[in-house]
Amino acid sequence: MTSPVASRGVGQDLRDESRQERAEREASQDATEQVEQGQGTGESVGLGVRLLVSPGAGRLRHLPPVEFHDGAEWVTAGQAVAVVEQGRVTVEVRSPIDARVAGILVRDGEPVAQGQPLVWLEEAPRRTKAADRPGDGR
Repeated sequence: MTSPVASRGVGQDLRDESRQERAEREASQDATEQVEQGQGTGESVGLGVRLLVSPGAGRLRHLPPVEFHDGAEWVTAGQAVAVVEQGRVTVEVRSPIDARVAGILVRDGEPVAQGQPLVWLEEAPRRTKAADRPGDGR
């Protein structure tokens, strides 16, 4: 038989857990709303580069590259580049523009803070399909 003191401790733990889950869910919703409103999608520094920043605190996981051209990784507007894991919630970090990945500023699996730069993108003109085909000598 459990004592009233022990059962009060368990109930408190359950309330704390539900508060934590609610806070994680609200943080995820806030980050999603920022992305939908065009906020939190990257910081332009005015030099032809853009920094993708973390939408919230958590652990960073890079997504595998999708496209390579001339030895560089390229991303398209709206493509997910990484995810930030916030407990059981994950928030995608998407590229707002077509660009070349110029640098990775945080290693895979490292903790990140909200607003921390994650990936450095070099703004580049959109490549044509003819330029993408190897061996096309036009």
